[in-house]
Amino acid sequence: MKVALLASGPFAIPALELLDAGGEAFELCRVVCRPGRPAGRGRRLRENPVQARAQELGISCLSPPTVNTADFCDELRSSGLDVMIVSDYGEILREEILSLPPLGAFNIHASVLPSYRGAAPVVHAILKGEKETGVTLFRIERGLDSGPVVACAGAEIGAGETAGELEERLAVLGAGLLAEQLPLIAAGEAAGEPQDESRVSLAPKVSKADGLIEWNNPASAVHDQVRAMNPWPLAHSFLSPARGKPARVSILRSAPAEEDDGAESRPPGTVCRVEGDGFSVSCSSGALRVLELQRDGKSAMDAAAYLRGSPLEPGDLFNSSPPETR
Repeated sequence: MKVALLASGPFAIPALELLDAGGEAFELCRVVCRPGRPAGRGRRLRENPVQARAQELGISCLSPPTVNTADFCDELRSSGLDVMIVSDYGEILREEILSLPPLGAFNIHASVLPSYRGAAPVVHAILKGEKETGVTLFRIERGLDSGPVVACAGAEIGAGETAGELEERLAVLGAGLLAEQLPLIAAGEAAGEPQDESRVSLAPKVSKADGLIEWNNPASAVHDQVRAMNPWPLAHSFLSPARGKPARVSILRSAPAEEDDGAESRPPGTVCRVEGDGFSVSCSSGALRVLELQRDGKSAMDAAAYLRGSPLEPGDLFNSSPPETR
């Protein structure tokens, strides 16, 4: 069975490595990635994670601007593919390309469908405070992540686990699920079960604006936002200290404070307790213990190191807008 892989992001790397290793039932005949994007001050093209890993493995990648053209369909057809695997690719595939592989096209998705259909399932699962999630292998059809489910595997979400850490674990779990199901796909026995449309939830793409912290939320919700926005776009706020200059600050790691730290008597966003190894910020209920943070243009550091260089006092404020706009 010849397998073509369409993949770009880091979630797809374990699947790439699995398919590159090969097996008795399959061989990797094509790897297709989204083109590199300009990045950095010089706006140089930066390879996506799958391109970079494929280069390390000595695998040639195709990177068309779009796969949804007659010419690229001809190119893919010429590979003799039997099945298509899609993972973290980044483009909606039209029927013309989905119909090419005789055994079908399948997607590895980072949730237990039909929950969290869309581009950012890991982020939204953490934002909602979920304790469990998983991965799904499903047959692609028209519609957003709506095809028949071939197999699922579940995973717990750690209380302090970030989106990046969880996605890394789920990527390995998804590759393992694919390995289990490839023999069934090769035998034509992976029809799948229809999804329960009454249980659908959506996980749309996030933006930088989604990282802005609203301190009027409970501490548990702000903590979930901090986890969900790491590694991108990072949860952030605007600090106005009594001593020192105002600054945009990203919070990378946190925990709900075990005690209220005086938060009940202070407005949301107020630094309510400062100790040598960290500080807490009041929320609508409870307080958030800040464990790791980063000023714009500076390296990330733990809260104790931050306080040594930029002392804070109870009463200092975190705001949802920069000082000049208030």
